[in-house]
Amino acid sequence: MGEKMGYLLVGFITFFIVEFLATNVGSALGAGVHEAGIIVTAISILCAIVVVCTFIIVDEIKKHANMK
Repeated sequence: MGEKMGYLLVGFITFFIVEFLATNVGSALGAGVHEAGIIVTAISILCAIVVVCTFIIVDEIKKHANMK
């Protein structure tokens, strides 16, 4: 259960960091207001999912390597 909470925490932290940076950089570059928030949020969610899945895959590979 502890590993899953760690993955959840990493996912939320990654989401908020990417969301914050994407919003600020988009505003600084003048990305516009037409549905930009939805696009930024979707990209942030996908980034968080990729990071969490990568951690899960790496942990499973480590466990499998230690079993041999």
